[in-house]
Amino acid sequence: MTEREAKGFGQRLMEWPPLVAIYESRLWRRSFPFALAAGISFDREIELIGEAAELGRASRVLDLACGSGIYTRPFARRIEGGRVVGLDLSRPMLAEARRRSAREGLANVDLVRGSALDLPFRAASFEVVNCCGALHLFPDPDRALRQIQRVLVPGGRFTAAVIRRGESPRERRNAERQERTIGVHAFGHEEILQRIASAGLARARILHEGRIWMLVTTEKPTEP
Repeated sequence: MTEREAKGFGQRLMEWPPLVAIYESRLWRRSFPFALAAGISFDREIELIGEAAELGRASRVLDLACGSGIYTRPFARRIEGGRVVGLDLSRPMLAEARRRSAREGLANVDLVRGSALDLPFRAASFEVVNCCGALHLFPDPDRALRQIQRVLVPGGRFTAAVIRRGESPRERRNAERQERTIGVHAFGHEEILQRIASAGLARARILHEGRIWMLVTTEKPTEP
């Protein structure tokens, strides 16, 4: 299987130059329609995620599936004396993240191309792993969660934003159709908590739950 064949439609979309160009704009991630459907503005989202990640006491942060660096760069500005690694599979997104980081003079950002299913880092490498807007795109989210657990230090925090589905029969059918056609997996409330627990992460909390968007935080136990 080629790399292109292994990617779903949603992942390939993130390599489309027109989308890369507008991703952080008010036409996409910061748009009013997105905020309305998600039930939360982007500014409020990043505030909640930053608080849950406890960036003030972190020095090694991984922004997984970082895209254009929409989270990577604000994180880098908030941690003093530490570094933020942004990892993504999309070359165009990484190029955009590199341009924006250089323009903002951020010297504590490292950008790496790689897969969330096989993170190129040693165990216990990061105090925080963030993955906002991508877990639902991965072909094997459970494997990605296990990789996240592996690279977190004991007591390390994981934060995420995922596409949410409701629990009615109609919402479940729509979610299944969406996954079959475009490879995007919408998570139910209990489902995301169960998957997190199965990956060896603990103390999961839902920070926000809107019509199509859910924010969650959890951590790696300090003891096996």
